[in-house]
Amino acid sequence: MITDLKPGVYEKSNEAIGEQKDIDEARITRGILSVPSFTKYANRILVKLKTASQVDQVPGQVLLVANEQLDAYSSADGNIYLSAGYLRSLKSEDQLAALLAHELSHVLLRHHDSNAISRTQKQLSTLVASGMAVRNALEKVNSGTTTQAFTPSQTDALKKMELLIKLNDGALGPAWGRRQETEADQLGMDLMIKAGYSYADGMLGWLALVAKWDAEQATKHAEDFKLQQEAMKTLMEAGKFDQGIQQGLNFAVNDVLGQLKASHDSGDKREEAIDDYFVKAYKEKVPQVALTAKPLEAVKAAPDVKAVIDGYREAYLARTLVQQRQFDDALRKLTPLVSKKSVIASHALPNQLLYEAYRGKGKKIEAESYLRRSFQAPDSVWETYDSAATYFKDQGKSQDILKVGQSAFNRFSGAPSAYPKLIALYRRNGLVKEAESVRNECVFKQADRRDECVSAANGN
Repeated sequence: MITDLKPGVYEKSNEAIGEQKDIDEARITRGILSVPSFTKYANRILVKLKTASQVDQVPGQVLLVANEQLDAYSSADGNIYLSAGYLRSLKSEDQLAALLAHELSHVLLRHHDSNAISRTQKQLSTLVASGMAVRNALEKVNSGTTTQAFTPSQTDALKKMELLIKLNDGALGPAWGRRQETEADQLGMDLMIKAGYSYADGMLGWLALVAKWDAEQATKHAEDFKLQQEAMKTLMEAGKFDQGIQQGLNFAVNDVLGQLKASHDSGDKREEAIDDYFVKAYKEKVPQVALTAKPLEAVKAAPDVKAVIDGYREAYLARTLVQQRQFDDALRKLTPLVSKKSVIASHALPNQLLYEAYRGKGKKIEAESYLRRSFQAPDSVWETYDSAATYFKDQGKSQDILKVGQSAFNRFSGAPSAYPKLIALYRRNGLVKEAESVRNECVFKQADRRDECVSAANGN
């Protein structure tokens, strides 16, 4: 595989949107964590792998994203996004090198130019758009504007559906087909071996981790789907939930999960396939390289790494509690995260969650102070702007909502996902004309987000 790469200057992907816009897209959809010790270390490994490819001027860097799932993907701009959950699970530098080599291979092989990715993204956008209908129904229940009041059991069912959608929102990365995954595995193995890493402990160790995760996720998807169906039944039996939403969600879930199942080999099958390739390509004649574990262990233990990923794990749990309206429990988890001793005290997410928790308890003054702190944070999250728009809506200040929306769009460089987010922000807070204006711009400028933008503008 490595011999198929032509030495020379890397040719930019047709799907690249620009490095800063690409990073801001990840800030919107996942949230990027500032962990200098890790990113400096990981990018040194990435440079070694790029050098091994003999392709010059390959773009991109490694960034850590705020996600507890095993989530990693590369973008058309060459950036490699690795989740905090993935970092927590990796056991050696060799495993990290295998993961980075695999994602780098997608970039080198220009897989982002494939139509398969566009198709999968459209399918995923269908699921997200359908999920918006559930969010809107939940907002009407919480705000008391629904024309048909829900019973406590129905409201609980709706919240469970909302939570399932939100928990899965952050893990929708590019879904590669079998051929592309096989190519990336093979080239990735070539790159890591040439860069001096252990095949047995690195590539096979990483794929074993993927296989374990795949098995866990298959079980979780089955459990989530069962919960969703039970929630649907509770609402449908009372005749208070639009049948179209049920059909849309069922279709989207089955279609997307079916597509992924059909196009992806599980981690254990990929282990078998890469072992076969190793024997055929190398005839087992590669240097025996010792496992490199200590450098990664040291980086994971560094104060600016461990404290951040541990703190965000607590923040994720608190976010779930806020979504479940368990505000007292959320406050108990969040308060230590913003103390003077906390490394993430000034970060946007924990402060935004504290705002929502205090707002939920009706403590306006305390809530406002944390919203200000969230705005002042250098690591912006879109949720801060959503919270601010709601804050000004409560005060009847439409012009301030407009300013918040414009600030959010500019802060995130007009990245693709900013369009449906901005439309939803305006519409939720009563700026229907402004939402329609952004929808029209999205239709012309962001074809891949068209369905999401139209759905957001329609309040679905």
